[in-house]
Amino acid sequence: MLKSYYEILNVSSNATKTEIKNQYRKLVRMYHPDVNSSIEAEKIFKEINKAADILLDDEKRKNYDKYRLNDKIFYNKNSSNYTFSDLFKTKKEKSKVSQPKNGDDIVVNVNIDFNEAFLGTYRVVNIAHSCICPKCLGHKFVNGSKCSYCNGLGEKIFKKKITVKIPPSVKNKTKLRIKNEGQLGLNGGKNGNLYVIVNVEKNDELKIEDGIVKYTAQISPYMAILGGNITVPTLWGEATIKIPPLTKANQSFKLIDVGILNEKTNKKGDEIVKILIQIPSKITDEEIELYKKLSELNQKNNAKYC
Repeated sequence: MLKSYYEILNVSSNATKTEIKNQYRKLVRMYHPDVNSSIEAEKIFKEINKAADILLDDEKRKNYDKYRLNDKIFYNKNSSNYTFSDLFKTKKEKSKVSQPKNGDDIVVNVNIDFNEAFLGTYRVVNIAHSCICPKCLGHKFVNGSKCSYCNGLGEKIFKKKITVKIPPSVKNKTKLRIKNEGQLGLNGGKNGNLYVIVNVEKNDELKIEDGIVKYTAQISPYMAILGGNITVPTLWGEATIKIPPLTKANQSFKLIDVGILNEKTNKKGDEIVKILIQIPSKITDEEIELYKKLSELNQKNNAKYC
């Protein structure tokens, strides 16, 4: 037959609180792990702590006496001690345990480059869900010993990897919401949300204006006059532009089907390439003489620049 809490503390059922407290202290001095390291002492120490927790609380003791007499004590087979259903908890404890609590949101940052921002991409984020330990209810100890389920932390942490889809044409600092992937709710409360803040790396070459990709290319004076081919970046890789002879400064060329993808029509936009003529920072004497000859020819032919 199972021992009652009175029997565990070796006091009568009508013992006063002072008598119970004195007996409890006496037993603690005998069976505390610091003075008695035997396995049996550890078991007894847990039992006397649980018994004192019930009998030294007026409301818990009242409920215990009521249900003990009615033969409604419950025994938890997974523990070395006697435990009670919610019937033996105080009203304050019941309210605290049963009250729903929504989980907190989790916020993480991801970095993507300029091309990914407009083409769309995926990122895998690592998150950690934490919740109050269901065994010790956050108290870190069970029956005087460190909770074995959470290792005395008072909470359990569950790590998880989530693949996040980043849509095309996303802007810097966009906040994406993944519902119910935040911290776990308690007692029927809702889970929090996961918020992913997208940081787009700056691109000093390609610009986006009104949905059009723009790029400025610099060419030499020789190419502007003679023509040639140049390679320029696009959202989809590199492309080649043919520069015709006598190309003017600030002249623009259109690259078709290399711009931003329209998900509705599944068609790509255009890219506009603006031409600048770059004057060399260093020039040889031979080149200077050639420029002088060109200048003389220009004046002789009365040529005009546009």
